[in-house]
Amino acid sequence: MRGFFGLAALAWRNFSRNLNRYRVLLAALTLVVACLVVILGTVMGMSESLRAKASRYFAGDVVVLGYDGSGRSLIAEPEMVRDALEEAIRTSGVPVVTRSERSTYYEASHAMLFYAGYYARQRRLVGVEWDRERPILETFDFTEGGVPEDDDREGILISTAVAEDLGARVGDVILVSVRSERGRSNTVDLFVRGIFAESSFFGYTSYLERRTLNAVLERSEDTVNEIGLYIANPLQDEERAALAITRALETRLPTFPVLRDRDMYSEASRERREERVYGVVTLDAQLEEINDLLGAIFLIAGVVILLFLGIVIVGVSNTYSMIVFERTREIGTLRALGMQRPRTVALFLMEALFLGVSGVILGGLAGVTTLEALRRFVVLDGAGGPGWAALFLTQGRLDWRLPAAGVTVIFVAAIVAGIAGCLRAAVHAGLIRPVDALRQE
Repeated sequence: MRGFFGLAALAWRNFSRNLNRYRVLLAALTLVVACLVVILGTVMGMSESLRAKASRYFAGDVVVLGYDGSGRSLIAEPEMVRDALEEAIRTSGVPVVTRSERSTYYEASHAMLFYAGYYARQRRLVGVEWDRERPILETFDFTEGGVPEDDDREGILISTAVAEDLGARVGDVILVSVRSERGRSNTVDLFVRGIFAESSFFGYTSYLERRTLNAVLERSEDTVNEIGLYIANPLQDEERAALAITRALETRLPTFPVLRDRDMYSEASRERREERVYGVVTLDAQLEEINDLLGAIFLIAGVVILLFLGIVIVGVSNTYSMIVFERTREIGTLRALGMQRPRTVALFLMEALFLGVSGVILGGLAGVTTLEALRRFVVLDGAGGPGWAALFLTQGRLDWRLPAAGVTVIFVAAIVAGIAGCLRAAVHAGLIRPVDALRQE
């Protein structure tokens, strides 16, 4: 052990004394690690931002639907579904933020908002319970106002995209027009209580109180189309929660398997049945097409990371070959004083380790600083910007994420790449004979 620490101390002294030789290599390694951290933080931030928006849009991370072949979900036995959810939460131990119970209206050609002579079509109208979904709705990026009071049946939340189309502000009264279950065009006046920042696919959705939506649609006031769960750690627990809910449903109601992709989702909604069948759809199934895009982004990021690591290995190898050549007399002196070949090799590898750790620390700090600067000072989706970009942004800004596992992989890979690049030169240093090294001019 004393020999190891002695060798480490010698390696550190050599590294610090020869820092002038290492400066270019250290700068390059720092830049590479910073780039990898920025790539990881950007991609993970885009993914989490998208999932957060989608979970609000689709009523949760896992959602119970009830189909009879009409293509529209209806929870005809809400009490049994609630009991199943409670049992699933209790038995699975999955941490849950809250539950949603929603009524929905998907008729985009008939869902209209009017104000001051202007109108805006909506992809969907969502009836929510303000008190139950408050923890989730409060995560909207409100530019004005906020979530209505719990008993507010006259309030509505609209997006910035809709507010700009209508020229509406918080406090204004807008007219909501729908086609009811009886085929009549019904309207209701609602006060804008909050405007949330969104201009993408999710922006053309408005949220109002569930009983208000049911009334204007001429449905029973207690109608529920979807019951979902917002999970504290969706990436980790979504599948476990979906399976637990399905098992609990099977003991109470006719059930179909967990819907994990878009094809299963479409087939379940259209299949003709003699009775209503219930089941769980995951957020991944709702987002399959967008997940394909994210998968392509992850693949590109992976290729870029491998290219960067390859550059590190080649650069370190070439630079260390020159460093060993320049330090030939030093190596000869150490060998003449009794240092064996294995320790000579280990000495240079340990110097490479110190180089890698230094590059990782500096690169990590530079990467985090860059990500935070991008989040604070760069607005990527302003007026007139591409709507698809807003899918991956939070209020037009990059909300980056750095998972511990991903950062660890990058740091370890960078250090290993540095040591691997040094290996050939270190072995060569160990093969130098003292007599030849001392003759070197």
